[in-house]
Amino acid sequence: MDIDTDISGKCAYKEIHDEFDKSKKVAILDDGFSVLSIKKNINIILIDANIDIFIQNVIPAGILREPLSVLKYADIIVVNKCNPELLKNSPAFKKNTENKIRKYNERCPVFYSYYKPDKLISKYTAMSCEDLKGKKIITVCAIGNPDYFYENLINCGAVIHYKMEFQDHYAYNENDINSIKNLLDKNEKCIVITTLKDYVKLKRFNKPDIFDKIYHLDFEIAIDKYFFKYIYNNYIKYCREKE
Repeated sequence: MDIDTDISGKCAYKEIHDEFDKSKKVAILDDGFSVLSIKKNINIILIDANIDIFIQNVIPAGILREPLSVLKYADIIVVNKCNPELLKNSPAFKKNTENKIRKYNERCPVFYSYYKPDKLISKYTAMSCEDLKGKKIITVCAIGNPDYFYENLINCGAVIHYKMEFQDHYAYNENDINSIKNLLDKNEKCIVITTLKDYVKLKRFNKPDIFDKIYHLDFEIAIDKYFFKYIYNNYIKYCREKE
């Protein structure tokens, strides 16, 4: 998929500029919405279905990075972490959500998605989520909303024996790794399950004696197929025709 855009050499994403300029491929930037120095073809905003952002204030009074009025600049809004049963059986959920969104953005399409647990991956092997049924686990995470992570594990049948929970963006240290090792030594039948975000941080410590029992939960994204068709028809196809 070839798509052109303009990434300013002065912005925080300067390191990807040269490579992008050579290949002219799609560049997907996390948290790029509020970076005004990047000229983007499409702005996609994700809303966590488990948090009512419409009653929140901007930091430090609330959790919002920017006021809700910036939703008017979104080209697509995706309501993520939805309960699949709620999506299927409660049209009122969608109607209520979209009524709130339309106060700030009357035109952009709204899609709904959720994470579907796929498998568990460690440095050495992988296992099916079905193997979690009845299994005692230790969870380790430092994310903004860990409840959804726990909910997915419980829905897979796991029994959470112990939680190591840290604040979002926490930087793990040697003491934390030792604590994980001690927990595993005391609970030999347990495995540690973390998020991919946390797994990347933890594996930097290179502890082969425990990493055969540390897994990260891998997901598939379940979303309406029209989401991809919409992007292609309205952006990628258009950019190709300009070439």
